[in-house]
Amino acid sequence: MKALAVSASALSMVSERPHAVGPQQRRAASAADALADLDLGAFFERRVSDLPGAEGVCGLVWQETLYRPLAQFLSRPGKLLRARLLNHGWRLVDGRGEPSQALCLLPEILHSASLIVDDIQDGAECRRGGPALHRLIGPERALNAANWLYFWPYTLLEEMPLPASRRRRAAQLITAALLDCHRGQALDLGVQVWTLPQHSVASLVAEQSRLKTGCLTALCTGLGALSAGGSPRRVALLMRFGEQVGVALQMLDDLTAVLPARHDKAGEDLRFGRPTWVWSIAAQHCDEKEYRMLTELARACAGGADWRPICALLADIVGDAGLARAHETLARAGDLLAGASLPEAAVRDVMTDLAGLERAYG
Repeated sequence: MKALAVSASALSMVSERPHAVGPQQRRAASAADALADLDLGAFFERRVSDLPGAEGVCGLVWQETLYRPLAQFLSRPGKLLRARLLNHGWRLVDGRGEPSQALCLLPEILHSASLIVDDIQDGAECRRGGPALHRLIGPERALNAANWLYFWPYTLLEEMPLPASRRRRAAQLITAALLDCHRGQALDLGVQVWTLPQHSVASLVAEQSRLKTGCLTALCTGLGALSAGGSPRRVALLMRFGEQVGVALQMLDDLTAVLPARHDKAGEDLRFGRPTWVWSIAAQHCDEKEYRMLTELARACAGGADWRPICALLADIVGDAGLARAHETLARAGDLLAGASLPEAAVRDVMTDLAGLERAYG
């Protein structure tokens, strides 16, 4: 897969001449060190130990059915993408110091809750190198644990040393993002691709991706900028940037799933008839007869037929042109930053980070 297709305007902000080590560079190194120390599982265990009622029989039940399973699940390795995006949002408005661990991990907590629910709804077996949580403790307990995680960030937010107006606005952003993410999930669960008219697939996939993925990444950059004291205009800009990054990465996730290295993900999507970016591209590039043939094969997969032949067909349709669309979407996100008066070192760091994320898909 080719490297991040950052536009010329974005690249112009990343000069090849040597840079003096100034305050921004020192802050960038300090921020990187802080992110390297992030450990969601350890953070969870520390904070849970401070909750009331840890003693007695109730505490034992909570440990067994809620706290211990979540601590184990949250300790599994992850990219911490959302924590990194929040940190970038903070730095892109030239925030003083560094965001707290609790703030950086807040969107990771929300994302972890969504993964637990996704796995229940998809009947998934594994997540992040281990069994899906509902396979370990049952769907009822796993769902309760996920719901608990959705609400916990509001308590964490109240404890943060932010002005009351920022805390109030941050809570509003979190609530709006959760509502949008659940609407996006409804689009994902509510239809099977073969039930949709061919002309409707692209618009549904775009909206589903924007709501389910883009709104959470928008929350990350927006929350970082807001907490750092960014103006409403800057927060709105960085939320648009975060949303576009999320959509682009979802495109890459969907489109590379039909490649041999990630066939397990493709098989899951095909068996459930999920409306993904693969189907969006197929609907736009195939004639009616070809598309009907593909959806009939997909319907057969749901009935137990081998999904690998249709996976190969879809991979041919996606091709380099399909992947190029994802690269272009990510490049347009970079244009949003290049066209604004933002700290150059912070812009350079976020674009470097995104380029590395993109390479990870190839």
